[in-house]
Amino acid sequence: MLPTTESAIGETPALIVVDAQDSESETDHPMRSDCGSIPGGREAIVDRINTVVEHARDADVPIVWGKELHRTDFADYGSELESCEPEHGAYGSAAERLDADLVVDEADLPPAEYVVEKRRYNFFHRTDIEHILSTYDVDTVILVGFMTNICVHYTAHGAHERDYAFRVVEEGTGAPTDRLHEIGLECIRYLQPRGLRNVEAVTEALDDYAGNPVVQRVKEEGKVTQETGAVPPTLAGKRPAETE
Repeated sequence: MLPTTESAIGETPALIVVDAQDSESETDHPMRSDCGSIPGGREAIVDRINTVVEHARDADVPIVWGKELHRTDFADYGSELESCEPEHGAYGSAAERLDADLVVDEADLPPAEYVVEKRRYNFFHRTDIEHILSTYDVDTVILVGFMTNICVHYTAHGAHERDYAFRVVEEGTGAPTDRLHEIGLECIRYLQPRGLRNVEAVTEALDDYAGNPVVQRVKEEGKVTQETGAVPPTLAGKRPAETE
């Protein structure tokens, strides 16, 4: 259930890093996300993303690394064909990789960290992210990444529609222009006024968080639970009344 709390991270948070993919040009008109709430362009924004990631790891919070990717013939591109954006996110392009400056190694992800691919702006649209959030009993998603006005905004909206609280880290998001960044923030704030926070408030709250017990179990034991596998032979095939 959505927590009505002033906490900068909610009660049981997860961190979603939205589309922080390699920004190397894919076309003659690359999509850039150099504008945000802090000076320094994309490099400074990625640095803030890394800060939040490191605090989330230390706080035993589940982390999802997201990528928008499409087939090379764009058969799954859908209505984005009508967008003003240049072609982006094709398999085989630089976009298959997360930004090289991020503090993550996709080939060796830490426990309770996952890469999830999506086809649309909204991270919740036909992905398995809700299965992951449910496993960790998440009620609040912390959002960082790109772009403020598009995928971050639409993912916040997707969380809102599914009764999650969200906390967008203002300094950890970016857009192509200052105007689009501010429009994105305004729309995000309209959905959930508590949902827009600064990086200091979020990292301080993470430092005070007791940690997700399922994350802690995964880190210690390698699985969310050891109670998996076939039903014990003594129970298999018996009616409920026979097991009492």
